[in-house]
Amino acid sequence: MSRSKPPILPTTGPAPDLLNLEPVPDLLRRVRSELSASFVAGRPIRVSRAPGRLDVMGGIADYPGSLVCEATLDRAAAVAIQRREDRQVQIISLNLLDENQPFTLTMALDDLARTSIDMLRGELDEPGRRWGGYLLGCLAVLHEQGLVDLRSQDVSGMNVALLSTVPLGAGVSSSAAIEVATMIGLMDELGIARSLAGPVDPMRVASLCQRVENHVVGAPCGIMDQATSCYGQAGELLRLVCQPHELQPSLKLPAGIRAIGINSNVKHSVGGGQYGITRCAAFMGHKMILDKIAEIGRAGGRELNGDPMNGYLANLPVDDYKRMFRQFLPEFMNGGEFLQKHGQTIDTATRVDASIDYPVQHATDHHVLEAMRVRNFVAHITDADTLAPGDPKRKLALDKAGHLMYASHLSYTNEAMLGADECDALVDLVRASEPEGLYGAKITGGGSGGTVAVLADISPRADVAIEKIIRLYQQKTGRSAEAFLTSSPGAWHVGSVVIDP
Repeated sequence: MSRSKPPILPTTGPAPDLLNLEPVPDLLRRVRSELSASFVAGRPIRVSRAPGRLDVMGGIADYPGSLVCEATLDRAAAVAIQRREDRQVQIISLNLLDENQPFTLTMALDDLARTSIDMLRGELDEPGRRWGGYLLGCLAVLHEQGLVDLRSQDVSGMNVALLSTVPLGAGVSSSAAIEVATMIGLMDELGIARSLAGPVDPMRVASLCQRVENHVVGAPCGIMDQATSCYGQAGELLRLVCQPHELQPSLKLPAGIRAIGINSNVKHSVGGGQYGITRCAAFMGHKMILDKIAEIGRAGGRELNGDPMNGYLANLPVDDYKRMFRQFLPEFMNGGEFLQKHGQTIDTATRVDASIDYPVQHATDHHVLEAMRVRNFVAHITDADTLAPGDPKRKLALDKAGHLMYASHLSYTNEAMLGADECDALVDLVRASEPEGLYGAKITGGGSGGTVAVLADISPRADVAIEKIIRLYQQKTGRSAEAFLTSSPGAWHVGSVVIDP
């Protein structure tokens, strides 16, 4: 076995052994036992892996530029790549094989090179083919961005096999894990150098994967999912200011404290209708605030141009928002009326639909206040980390952080309109278990179901409380929940491994 040239890592000590991280062992076993017709015995195989992510604080506030705090999970997507002698790319999903669905797609490199991103989206936008966008889209974006020339005869075809244990529709970035695992593997296989010094640094990898998600798959996500799956550290919170993507030092959780997830098993989709409506409504609020600023300037005999928020609603102070602008935002506004008065927004992932009534004030409220909640959450966690266990001030700081999570959850329901009754039930059960070492909980990511994040002690009594919550949840809703209790490193930190014949 030979390891590919490692990237420059901001860590001390060796990177974790990729081959021992789940689901890599199972992927390799199944490639050898079930895909022998495609993967040739005796030929090298490259393996890469990327974890799912748990949105601890921030969620949908990424696209208006908020600070977000994200954790990595032990659930992950793993990809195996083997070169072919022809110039065909065959992608294989072992997950779909298990579900007895069409699990292979093949495309010639020359056809992929000739196909624009928009055309590829159209070709794959049909039943049984849409999943291919997550993998073929990575190659297409690398070609589009000039990082590889798929027309070159020096680029060979390949088989790409995927196995993921990140549950679909759970709000823990199953799609980002697939994209990042595929992108890292392809870049290493194609000899595209990765380095913290650039030009292909972790955030460039994440932005390439985000382009796959937005423009090939067609889901209007921000960049935090891909950034966390790529660069998150096990047991810490990745901090990212999404303007567009400024990494800050990771947030260390206080000793004896962890962030876990509880999957409600209510499937959510970031491409779902309400997510896009809420996102668009927030950008509509941003545009209306800018128009009001210009109007105020004209009334004062001045011409105010530009955006004092520098393009991001998260930069608007809460006090200024409440005092100067909120009163002018309609609770709901028809898209046609907005277009007539204000034109389109600056968002490239959504378009105002003239037939939809948008919750403009609600969505703007959520995003402006959520940005403040995240900043305060970080401050309380940082304070708790400076205090010794048993210090009453430490528990107070953790309680304050947890209560901000509750406030975020409530705003998801009432303002972002992305709540779910089942997630409400989980959060209520967590609140009732606070004496057992739980501090707060909130719905995560795109909302409308999925996973609830919980701030909790690392202790036997907290474990018992979590087990009880899952049991009571099933009794109350008839649904089975599952807990995500541990973390694992992002793809950048483990790179890829070549297994020699």
